[in-house]
Formats: sequence, C-alpha cells, structure tokens
Amino acid sequence: MKILLVEDEVLIAMEQTFYLESAGHEVFGPAPTSERAIALAQEVEPDLALVDIHLAQGSIGIDAARWMTARGIPCLFVTSFREEVEPSREYGIGCLPKPFSQGTLIAAVNAVQAILDGKPPGKIPDTMELFS
Repeated sequence: MKILLVEDEVLIAMEQTFYLESAGHEVFGPAPTSERAIALAQEVEPDLALVDIHLAQGSIGIDAARWMTARGIPCLFVTSFREEVEPSREYGIGCLPKPFSQGTLIAAVNAVQAILDGKPPGKIPDTMELFS
C-alpha cells in the first residue's frame, strides 16, 4: 500500500516510516504542512494518508484531509489531539490517537485496508475510532 505521512515531527515520522516499511508498505513524505501534503498527494496518488492535526507553520492537517478525501484519497488521522477531530467521513475514515505501538499502527492500517477492499476490518485496535 502507498502511504502518505502528513507529519511535522521528524522523529515521529521516522518511527512511523520504519513501522510501515517493516510491514511492506511504501511510504511517502513526511509532509510537514497541508500545502506540502496536497502537493505530494497529487504527485504520488497514495492509497492512504496518515494525517496529524497540528502541522508546521500553523498548518492544519484537517485542511489537507478534506482536500484528499474529496479526491478519493482515504485519510486516517494520527494525532494527540483527538478531541479536535469531528467524526465525519467528510475528511477521514477514522482516528488513531498517539501514542501507539508498532503493532497498533499496523493493525490500524490493516483495518483501513480491509475496509477499502470491501471486507470486514477484523481486529480494530482498542484506541482506534472509525467514523460512520
């Protein structure tokens, strides 16, 4: 799966990249701003975007998620600010709160991939929320 990371914290992005690549995913980014996320999404056409809320330069990940979702790119919010995400399929498939383990991130991505493939999501991590 081609995954776009929308994350401004370099160490967090490196960790997520390692987790995802170890599970066989192709990772693009990180995109530290909404503007960069949109540009990168146009370039690579990812299967999924993992989107943080608070980004560099005062940028908000929700803006990028709305843009991507409107163009058929599913987004999973990965953030410490869950309370700032309105549960709506308008701009995301769900939310995985930080912090999380490697196993939790991979399970969340696998659940989203199953949903996108039209299959039951299987075991959803306890902390993950899917939007209706």
